[in-house]
Amino acid sequence: MRTFQHGDKETNGRGPIHGAQWLLSGHNVFKEDFQPGGIDGDFGQGSADACVRAKQALGFPDRACTPTFGPNLRSYLLGEKSLPAAYLARRVLRQKRSASPFVYPAKTTVSVIGRPGQGTHSFTVEPSNWQSDNAWDFAFPFGTPLVAVADGTVGDKLGPISTDPNSRFGGLRCYLETADNEFYYAHLSKFAPGTKPGALLKQGDVIGFSGAASGVDHLHLGVRNWRAFQKIAEG
Repeated sequence: MRTFQHGDKETNGRGPIHGAQWLLSGHNVFKEDFQPGGIDGDFGQGSADACVRAKQALGFPDRACTPTFGPNLRSYLLGEKSLPAAYLARRVLRQKRSASPFVYPAKTTVSVIGRPGQGTHSFTVEPSNWQSDNAWDFAFPFGTPLVAVADGTVGDKLGPISTDPNSRFGGLRCYLETADNEFYYAHLSKFAPGTKPGALLKQGDVIGFSGAASGVDHLHLGVRNWRAFQKIAEG
């Protein structure tokens, strides 16, 4: 078959372009709808964009994610050819990246020792606020670099959680306000130099270093909309 690109049309709308659009619309072995727009034999911008989305989703190299529909893409969507190992690896990686706008709060994963609504994070026992209730405790060793889970702005409530040295609410606190959520980092041992009120942080920037509370090394991370972060925290 020939390769189709933006502007190609069929006179009767029932030929190979129509078939390409049909495959792109979800009638493929992956059961994924790449939203080509219409199935009308008119290879317009919607079909061209759908080809890019399909190639990205199937793990094509970046340079090959062009707005065209050719034999390779057709064969993969029909299941006539299996995706190469390199494509499968990129497919998995891209799925992970697109699954959530957030990243894990450190470079290495650790055990979760506290979850939203459980233990000291009870939804029914004081203090009743999202910072305490909607939180995970991560068992990071003391001094672990902690990162911004998304692009955001450092809040103005920055500093010690409590002035009482015997309080279980020990260490430093920091808020990170993102586009559609808010995060509360607690029990930090110190802040990164760039962590100042109003500072703009990029996802992955070091925000501070983990500390301890109640004799336990850990990070307490409260999330206003905690369901949006659950897969990252517990996955």
